[in-house]
Amino acid sequence: MNMRAECLSCLYEQMLRVCGAVGADEKLSFECMRESAGVLSDLDMGMTPPEAASILYPMISERLGKEDPYMEKKIESTDTALSLLPTVRERVAKSDDRFDTSIRASVAGNVIDFASQRSFGIGEELERIFEADFSIDHRARMIEGFGRSERCLIIGDNAGEHIMDLILAETLSSLYPDMEIVYMTRGRAIINDLTYGEALRDGMDRVVRLVDSGVDTPCFLYDRASREARDIYDSADLIIAKGMGNFECMDELSDERLYFLFKVKCSVVADRIGCTIGDIVCANSVKISKS
Repeated sequence: MNMRAECLSCLYEQMLRVCGAVGADEKLSFECMRESAGVLSDLDMGMTPPEAASILYPMISERLGKEDPYMEKKIESTDTALSLLPTVRERVAKSDDRFDTSIRASVAGNVIDFASQRSFGIGEELERIFEADFSIDHRARMIEGFGRSERCLIIGDNAGEHIMDLILAETLSSLYPDMEIVYMTRGRAIINDLTYGEALRDGMDRVVRLVDSGVDTPCFLYDRASREARDIYDSADLIIAKGMGNFECMDELSDERLYFLFKVKCSVVADRIGCTIGDIVCANSVKISKS
């Protein structure tokens, strides 16, 4: 999905939020914003928004002297999600449809996003999403795919969100015990995206095969992935790509194995898929790439 004019404004506002997140003073913030404006003016509008972010965030991180500006925010988001984990696990266990409940929990986790146009609170969203309709709903097709899959790849998104993805992985392991579940993280700290070390710290490796994608963008880009990550992607029978960033980079792949799972938090993505901000989506790549 190529950038639109609104993406430039969004990226610029993100840079200001980063300055605020690290407590930069007025002088440093001004320098960061001026440098960001220069970078934005030279961007190729044919690139995707996450590719543009992969240029801006390292630049501003270096200027601020913070390799991972959102580290404290990521810890806070993860702690919040962990506090909700026992309640959500209990809800899944008591559910008549554990798959449906766990996939809704995974979508609810996607509200944790410091780069989005709109922000939502995960506690409140959990209750809403458990009752909400999917605006694009290809879950039935996904379930059929699980029934014939030996390997499922989940491409992760944000820190904190991964705790709710853990619930989905636990449910899938229970329902499909012979299926391998691989969970892929980002290759470096960027925005509040999940890294391998953060996922390992929270014990995800006890449920899934955990893999560092090697990708330095806030999305999965096959050409930037490690050889291991590309091999896993190629051999997966079913792929779940979490979050809008992954969608923005992969929306035109038209891969029948690929499903996008996210909450719409951006007008550009909403227009692309014919939804509104706040909608939840479980969309098969083949169907959505033709829309």
